[in-house]
Order: sequence, then C-alpha cells, then structure tokens
Amino acid sequence: MIAICGTVYSTTRDHTSKFKRFCDDPEMRPSNLIIVTTVPIPCMPRFLQPKKSTQHRVAAFALYRALLSRCSSTPLADDDRTSLRNAIRNKFRKNRKIESPYQLGLSFKAGYEALDHLDASATGVAASLAFLQRMISRIPPRLKRTFQPRPRNRTPDPPKERLASLPPERAVLNVRPYAKTSGPRHVPILASANGVPFLRLTKPQPPALSRVIRQRLQRRNDLFDSKVLLANWWLPLSQQEDRWDIMMNAQLGEVGDETGWTEAVQMAIQQNVVAHHKELVKDAEMTKKMQRIVDLETELALAEGQTIMRGRKRRPLSVIKPN
Repeated sequence: MIAICGTVYSTTRDHTSKFKRFCDDPEMRPSNLIIVTTVPIPCMPRFLQPKKSTQHRVAAFALYRALLSRCSSTPLADDDRTSLRNAIRNKFRKNRKIESPYQLGLSFKAGYEALDHLDASATGVAASLAFLQRMISRIPPRLKRTFQPRPRNRTPDPPKERLASLPPERAVLNVRPYAKTSGPRHVPILASANGVPFLRLTKPQPPALSRVIRQRLQRRNDLFDSKVLLANWWLPLSQQEDRWDIMMNAQLGEVGDETGWTEAVQMAIQQNVVAHHKELVKDAEMTKKMQRIVDLETELALAEGQTIMRGRKRRPLSVIKPN
C-alpha cells in the first residue's frame, strides 16, 4: 500500500520499485508519505473447496513431490527411509479433504519444516539428521505401513445382449406413434447425419442407432470410392486393353470378342449408379415415414395439452402451443 497526502493506494513490491527514485529524493518526497509493501496473497473463494482450487493443488503437489524426492537423498537407514516415505503418502492422503485454513496452514508449515531438515541432512547437518530420526521414531505405526487400497467386491454387470437388428415388433417405424404413454409424450425430432435420416428420440443416442448410421455412411462411402476408382483407374485401363486387343487381332488376323473390357467396366459403373439411386430412394421413403410419425406425435401431444418446444430452452427455434 502507498499512502500519499493522506490517500492510501494499493500496490505490490514490483509497483513500489517505480517510486524508488521519488522516495529517495528528500526534496520531492512529502513529509506525510508512508510506503508499506505487502505481498499479494491469493484469496480462495469461500464456496470453493481447497482440493478443487488450482493454487492449492499446485502447492500441495509440489510439496508432496519435493518431500518424496528428498527422502531418497537423505542419509537414513533403509527401514527409516521407507517408513518416512509411507508416512508422507499416508498423511497427505489423510489430509486431502481438510477445508480449515488453520489446519491447512499447520500442515503446510510442518511439511516445509520437514523439507528443510531433509535438505539439511542431505548436506551433512547432524542436527537435522537427528531431528528426522526422532520424528520417525514418534510416527504412529499405522502411518508407517504401506498403503493398500481396499479390494472392490463389486460384481461386474452381465453383458447385455446385443441384437443385430431390432425385431419388427420393436422397430421404431412400426410401433410409432404411441396411442397412449405412461408419462409426458416426447415428440421425436427428424434429423440427418450426412444425409442419413433418423429420428432423435432420447439423449444420449442409443448404440444401436449409432451403429446403423455408421453402417449406412460406410456403405455410401464405399459406393463413392468404387465410382471414383472405376472412372479414374479401371475405365482408362480397359480402354487401353481394348486398343491393344484390336492391334493384336489386326496383326494375327483373328476376330476378337464382341464384349470388350470397356463394356464390362461401364456395366460396373452403371451398377454403381443404380445402387446409389436405390440408397437415395430408400432415404426418401424413410424420410416420409419419419416425418409422418413426427406429425402424428405432434398432433397427439397438442391434443393432450402439451407445449412442443424446438431448439434450446432459453432460445427456442419454435414453440407450438395447444389451441
């Protein structure tokens, strides 16, 4: 803090250095100038637990790693070094849920004091080594033991039966719309995944629906890759083969086959186009069925007195209210 002419200004040690020349000059410095330098202490919100605070976690982990690393360089017996290392681990594990600032201050003070003695003992200070030996002898036996996590006796859930496809009596396009529901009616949303139509019923998306969408998209990608390969690789190659056959037949005086390589490749290209057209027709038919389901579900929901909202709750795209 800086107080100039009765006014108090808050600053830090770095900001105070800017006033050094001003303060050292007795002619420029007022008689009522008081400079007090304070070290900023980060204040943790009261609603935030220490174990969830970034500053607290960084300081705690740094102290924890420093204590464990210093244990290896301390000239102690192997048993004492192991006991001290186990005590550090168990104590940190025990105090990880402390929220009292007073208790946290004592814990950090004890940790830094132990760290100073570990550093001093590594340099050959006998007093620090004796202090560590006395401290290890006073540690309760339960803290010296190696931590062993409790075995989890939870039995794994039996794997669910994964159906290759839903039976007809459970297919969405066959059972929707529901005439009656046990609770509020959830109107499905007609959505599209890269051109593949589907009904968004619940969140998260069911694995079976994700699998169907993935298979449909893979089928579409395979058709496109085949089309590119046939048009850019096999068709030019077949044309060259046909020209070669014509040259050989002309030299040998033979009559070639009526169907050449090019016709076979063009037939494969036509089959690819037909398969792609079938996929588009199938998607169009499914879109009509799904849109019909959405319309019927919407009518039933409005008849039951429900308000249908599309989009986010705070910023809906559309709101349909019953008459």
